[in-house]
Amino acid sequence: MKKAVYFAVVLVLVLTAAWAFAGGAAEERARIVNVASTFPGGSPQDAGLDLFAELIGERSNGRFEVIVHTGGAMGSERETYEQLSDGSVEFGAVGSNDISTFYPEYAVSEVPYIFTDIDQFWGYWNGPLGREIHDLQEANDNVRTLGVVLRGARYLTANRPIESVEDVRGLSIRLPPVEYWFAVWEHWGALPESIDFAEVYLALQTGTVEAQENPPETIVNYNFYEVQEYLIATEHIFSAARYQMSMDWFNRLSADDQDMFVQAMEEATAYANELTADGDEQFVRELVEEHGMTLIEVDQEEWAEAARPVLERLAAEEWDPDHYAGLLEL
Repeated sequence: MKKAVYFAVVLVLVLTAAWAFAGGAAEERARIVNVASTFPGGSPQDAGLDLFAELIGERSNGRFEVIVHTGGAMGSERETYEQLSDGSVEFGAVGSNDISTFYPEYAVSEVPYIFTDIDQFWGYWNGPLGREIHDLQEANDNVRTLGVVLRGARYLTANRPIESVEDVRGLSIRLPPVEYWFAVWEHWGALPESIDFAEVYLALQTGTVEAQENPPETIVNYNFYEVQEYLIATEHIFSAARYQMSMDWFNRLSADDQDMFVQAMEEATAYANELTADGDEQFVRELVEEHGMTLIEVDQEEWAEAARPVLERLAAEEWDPDHYAGLLEL
């Protein structure tokens, strides 16, 4: 009898230990919080995410560990958004490709010469129009946007001087796969191609395309200056980075942990925007003075006027009319 009791006790202890180990392992896995970032390490967006990871580690007393996967290591913007929507990743850092892909009727904010200055950019993203898009995505796709970071104005780079819209005629240029961008550049006479971002450097190096366009921080961080000679200050789009979160994951957190994550991301967003407040000036100076690119200033009003017929057509045929009308009032 005593032997039977002994073995029973041992069995209970073993099972309890196994359960505790399994539960502990599950708890350990639950502490890992992945951030799928499409931006490079060393970028202002990445610096904001690094602060986010640091704040969460400190404020959770190590209960959560945030791991930032930079440079699109976990997928493209579309893939990142889809992972956020289905709950397979907790946080993401993207541009606006998710809007042009899934909500094209609202893809107005990043089209050439919609905005003419930073004040309009913030009036849009901090106002009811930006909120309208983010509310749609949260309601329909389970993805919440927690922060918007100004990446800066997009500049054209090329291996031949571009000083006017006329000079764009026949220019082979890599563009993101955004229909409306193609429409404007084709109207200008360019020959745009959709090339995966990871392949842009090689495409420029081999002459597959002559040109590309991105904010100066991207041109620096992806070393495009090594394969491009001219930096053309078209400033045709003011680009946004957006920190997003899976609501499927978020809704499983306690109220206190939810507050902790939201507050940390708000602070991370503010920090990243501090870094980009004069970011164009800083990165343009680096591209010219340190990396030898030739800066060309252009008449932006000429370029904006040349884009107007396309914008008017898109507004009439493609975009949500109320959304577009609200944007014109900014």
